[in-house]
Amino acid sequence: MLEKRGKLSLLEVQDKSRQINQQLALLPVYHSTQTILAYLPIRKEPDTLSLLKNAWQQKKLVLVPVTQSANKSLILSKLEDLAELTTGSYGILEPKPEFLRPTKPDTVDLCILPGLAFDRHGYRLGYGGGYFDRFLPTLRPDCLKIAFAYDFQILDFIPQAEHDIPIDIIITESTIYICNN
Repeated sequence: MLEKRGKLSLLEVQDKSRQINQQLALLPVYHSTQTILAYLPIRKEPDTLSLLKNAWQQKKLVLVPVTQSANKSLILSKLEDLAELTTGSYGILEPKPEFLRPTKPDTVDLCILPGLAFDRHGYRLGYGGGYFDRFLPTLRPDCLKIAFAYDFQILDFIPQAEHDIPIDIIITESTIYICNN
């Protein structure tokens, strides 16, 4: 999947990301949420930066995950502007130390997740660090979990572990998958 995604041109990433973000904007739940947690893209993941800008325009609170590599966990930080970002752990954008505004996970209404591959039941294959696997249980049960993916990242089956928490919705450039959970 990494190789396949890596072969996308920047124009393809931009076009597919625009379509994915437009699909999200069609969901009524997006408009009714107040606090959004969204990953910051790396290695040609679907782009979320236009989503963040749109959320700020709609006066939503925007949170981003910050990797804590010492204990392999994520904390959430309020983000107010893209200029507050710098490259952090694993090459992922995160708030500069002076802009770190830790926020509790129970404030999140909508969580936008990345991944390498997904199945139609909402199971995801991440990068192997388990950061999101450990983080997802800290969200409220009613927090909607949405994954952004490209069409080719949707598989028939992803192996599951007991601790895996399925995603509620997967959005690709062509389809919105409502998962079976």
